[in-house]
Amino acid sequence: MEKPQQPAYRPELFVNHTEEIQLVEQAVQDALARKSKRTRALTFYGERGSGKTWLSRHLGATLPTLPTRAARTEQSPARRVEVLTLFLAPPREERAAHAEHEYKTSYFFEATAAAQQSPAMIVGQIVRWVCQQWGVAHDEGAAVSDLLYWLGRDLPRRDDAAFVLIVDSVFEFGKGNERLPLLEDQLLTPIATLDNGLVVMTGRGAPFPWRSVPLRQDNSEQVLSPFRADDVGVQLARSALNADPARAARIHALGGGFPLNNYVLGQAEPPEVGLEALVEVLLDFVQSDVQRSVREALEALCVLDCFREREIAIMMACLRGQPDGEELSMEEGRRVRDLLLDNYLMRWQGDGYVINESVRVAYRSYLQYHRSALFDALATRAVAMYRRWSEQYPNARKHYSQQAAQLEKLLTADRPLAPTTVR
Repeated sequence: MEKPQQPAYRPELFVNHTEEIQLVEQAVQDALARKSKRTRALTFYGERGSGKTWLSRHLGATLPTLPTRAARTEQSPARRVEVLTLFLAPPREERAAHAEHEYKTSYFFEATAAAQQSPAMIVGQIVRWVCQQWGVAHDEGAAVSDLLYWLGRDLPRRDDAAFVLIVDSVFEFGKGNERLPLLEDQLLTPIATLDNGLVVMTGRGAPFPWRSVPLRQDNSEQVLSPFRADDVGVQLARSALNADPARAARIHALGGGFPLNNYVLGQAEPPEVGLEALVEVLLDFVQSDVQRSVREALEALCVLDCFREREIAIMMACLRGQPDGEELSMEEGRRVRDLLLDNYLMRWQGDGYVINESVRVAYRSYLQYHRSALFDALATRAVAMYRRWSEQYPNARKHYSQQAAQLEKLLTADRPLAPTTVR
């Protein structure tokens, strides 16, 4: 199957996220009213393919119309909402759309072009762009400190406006987050502290330890949930794909309800045929020199719900055909761990690492349908590992027994598709 093309955002294709939109709109209304006790920042966490960029796009397109929509139901003075969006890790299809249409209110960060620039220069360029778009700075040679002074002085004087900065893929802004502290100090915090300012962020990977009060204490954090089966049907219909209810339910089971997974699987007939293309699409952002290693790690670990370095070493040994009882060195296990963390495909949650659910579900379904012998071998090795540990470690017996029982279900003839479980 030819690798499917992902669509750039179009309003008529947008589905769901009603609760998140309502939260943002309420925060904007509070900013317009200049309430002292209010949400000054919102963060929406989402995995690869969960709809973060589309939500950012949708908010950028619809928030400026909020005062007009509100005026229909209540008497209110003429107001406006000025929205700017920073796409810090823009998908290729969004960059292509940007090349075709001039988005005056969107900034697309080009990581390749900025590779040789210092963090201070990169963030300074973004601050300058924001000030220019909002009519704050007119001196091209002004220092960032001057720009911030003018921003904090001029924007609160505009009584009829709220200023919203949307930052898409904020946690991916530079490997190791070396740029993020500067972005926090020089842009995010100054806007969040405005009487009429609001910052909306989306991101995947590990949350960032914000230092400023507005981003740390006045920040509402939400997780973007995958679609329900009926929402999958709506998405398919709006994308002009076969939206038969039984087919939509099948796609939901195979892909977990994540919008990107739904779209890719929806282009295949039957949907299972699209699983191989899906795992390629989900990893199209990974550098080519580590693609193979990343895929190998995901295949080895996708059968597990939660794991640490020891499980990584054991499951990687199984994938490479080593007999039961053998495992990779802990150093090699840590290398695999770091590879997935560096590519934002895994995070620490609770008492272990978890692969991003959208990717884990896709890989599990892919192995079940296209490499079933490997899947059975991995699941069997994991069951034996957990059963052995349940005997060796009495204090953790319940946990390991539950993990083994969950995996044993995947080895039955009527095994469930890519289930999500309580970790």
